Amino acid sequence: MSTDKHLINIAKKIEHTIKDIDPGLKNMIKYQIYDSSQTKINKINLETNYHEISSSLILINENINDNNYSKIITGLSALFLFKSGIIVHDEIGSGTPNSNGRDTLWWKWGPAQAINAGDCLYSLSRLLIINDDNLEANQTLDILKKFDNLNKNIFKSKFLELQDSEQYKIDFDTTENIYKLKEIESYKFISGLFDNDENISKTLNLLGEINLYKMHEHAFKNLLSKDINYQYTKLENEILNKKKVLPIAYIFNEYKNELKYEKKMGTIYMKRMLEQEDIKFLHETFYSTEVVKNYNKHIDNLKDEINKIINNINQQENNLTINLDQLLQ
Repeated sequence: MSTDKHLINIAKKIEHTIKDIDPGLKNMIKYQIYDSSQTKINKINLETNYHEISSSLILINENINDNNYSKIITGLSALFLFKSGIIVHDEIGSGTPNSNGRDTLWWKWGPAQAINAGDCLYSLSRLLIINDDNLEANQTLDILKKFDNLNKNIFKSKFLELQDSEQYKIDFDTTENIYKLKEIESYKFISGLFDNDENISKTLNLLGEINLYKMHEHAFKNLLSKDINYQYTKLENEILNKKKVLPIAYIFNEYKNELKYEKKMGTIYMKRMLEQEDIKFLHETFYSTEVVKNYNKHIDNLKDEINKIINNINQQENNLTINLDQLLQ
């Protein structure tokens, strides 16, 4: 079964869940989740903002039985709605007016309406699980428990993330744990949908960490764009608003005992918002020193680990061929 077919099935579950809500609110929600006038999930948006779902769809294969497949698609559909609500609220918080080449929800309808739509998406994600007639009662309860635990941990990470942004210096382990809690918990939730297959679980957890590191470095690198018309993404806006992503955490950790760097970075993070000269200093410190080598070495080590597991999966399943490039596309 192709990824397109999986996305069609996810869209069907979402459509069934939102069919009875107010037309005005429904239009806002469809604008957020479909990225077009069609009832179709945009693949580019999926790979950009829902990377754990995109990777998980590749791991689904025809050997999964119908009962398990239904549970996986239900869980992924609920996660898609929940993350859509997270994205709406994050874009309001970071003041992002444009995303994926068009106005964000709050920019088009206003913050108050967008907050309401984001809250509605949280509720709909849970209703999607509860109202799925293809699940047995014990499956529904199992997914809900895992889903509510995921939600709790993501909201906890958001609190810690905002708290950390107000500190002028950071602890590397604390920062890394915040983002693992925020980004990798969804991969752990998905692994439970695959009946806790050990290989799948390890693969998803490692994928989560690789994607986390790559996403943070990509946003950090893009901040020195010279184009005056450049539209910052949500994450790029958050970095400017003093969010300390992993490349910055690596800088702090590398120079934590050097007074010159401590004073300089302390001064930067006492400001209300980072300026272009601050970003330039952080870039030079990251890319012209050993920091970037250590950062990339960590990613390479994670890739080595995941390739060992993928090779093991491919050897066990004659009809299944997975490679890391597919999962990280």
